[in-house]
Amino acid sequence: MMKQSKVPCLLTAVFLAAAFGCQPDHSTPMGPEAVSDAVDPPDLATAATGWVARKDMPSGTRYSVATAAVNQGGQWVMYVIGGRTASGSSLGRVQAYHVATNTWTWHPNLPLPLAETNGAVTINGKIYVSGGTTGDHGWEPALFVFDPASNSWTRKRDMPISNTSGGMSAASNNKLYVVTNCQDECDPSNDVPRFYRYDPATDTWTELSPPPNSHTHGAAGFIGGKLYVTGGTGIGNPKQVDVYDPATNQWTSESPLGSGRTYMAGLAYNSKLYLIGGYRMNADGSQTAVRATNIYDPAIKQWTTGAPLPTARVDISASRVLLNGQSRIEVVGGPAPGNNLSYQP
Repeated sequence: MMKQSKVPCLLTAVFLAAAFGCQPDHSTPMGPEAVSDAVDPPDLATAATGWVARKDMPSGTRYSVATAAVNQGGQWVMYVIGGRTASGSSLGRVQAYHVATNTWTWHPNLPLPLAETNGAVTINGKIYVSGGTTGDHGWEPALFVFDPASNSWTRKRDMPISNTSGGMSAASNNKLYVVTNCQDECDPSNDVPRFYRYDPATDTWTELSPPPNSHTHGAAGFIGGKLYVTGGTGIGNPKQVDVYDPATNQWTSESPLGSGRTYMAGLAYNSKLYLIGGYRMNADGSQTAVRATNIYDPAIKQWTTGAPLPTARVDISASRVLLNGQSRIEVVGGPAPGNNLSYQP
C-alpha cells in the first residue's frame, strides 16, 4: 500500500506529474485582501447542468485543501485551509469565500503548513482542523481551531495518534469525530483504521471502535444521527458504506459503491452522502480522474447519480453553504479556471 502522505510525488500519471511536483513554494500572500468577482466559467458550467462557476480561488492551482463553512451574521463564508501547491509544497494559506458577494479574502495562515489533513468542521462557529502532512511530508498530530470572530488560530490537544493524514471529519452534538488511519508504524499492511471523538468542552480525545474498512481519502458525514463513511483506499473493502451509531459505539455496513473512489469531494447534504469527482479505482489497479457525482440515500440504501462536474477534478473539497435561504454545495480545488464551482441538485 502506498504511503498516502507522499502520493503527489509517487504517482506517475501524466496529469499528476504536471500537477504535483516537489518544489518549495514561498508565495503565500499576507494580510486580508478582497478580490474582484469577475470570472470566466469553464465549459459546461451552467445553471442548466446544476453547476455554476464562481470566482476562482485567488491562490490559483491548489489541491488537498480542507473546507468548512460558517454563518457570520447571516452571511455564509467558506474557509479554504492549507493544501498543496501545483509544485507539491504543503501550504498554510487560509482564504475565505464570501457567498453573498462572490469574493475572497485572505486570513491568518495555519500555524503550520498542512496538506492532506483529516478535514475541517464547524462547531459553535469555530473551525476544527486535525492531522495532515507538513512540508517535509512528515505527519502532524495537531488539532488547530480557527475563530472567525477574532480572526485567529489556537492549538488544542494533539490527537492520540502521531502519524495521521487523509482522514475525514464530521460533527454531531457539538463534538468532533475523526475517521483516520495509522500509517507505517502501526502495522505492516499500512492504513490501519482509527476513529476518535474530540470534546471541545473538555479538550479531550476518546478512541472509539474503528470502522471495519479503511477509508483513507474517502467521504463521511452525519445523517440522521449516524455517521456514514465510504470510499477511499486502505485495508478491507473501502467501497463499502460503513455506518457508525454513537448510541451503541458500533458499526454496520450497507450498500457499497459499484467502483472504488478516492480523492473526491465528499459531504452530507440534504440527508444524503455526496461523492463528487476524484479518482475511480479500476480493476487493473490504475486510477481514472472522473466527473461523476454519486449520491447515497440511507433512507432506501441505494446509490443514484447527479449532474457530473464540468471537468474531471481530483483532490478537491466541498462544503454546504446558503444564500438567500437556498442551500448549495460549494466545491473547490484543482487548477484554475474552474476551481470554485457551486452545485444545487
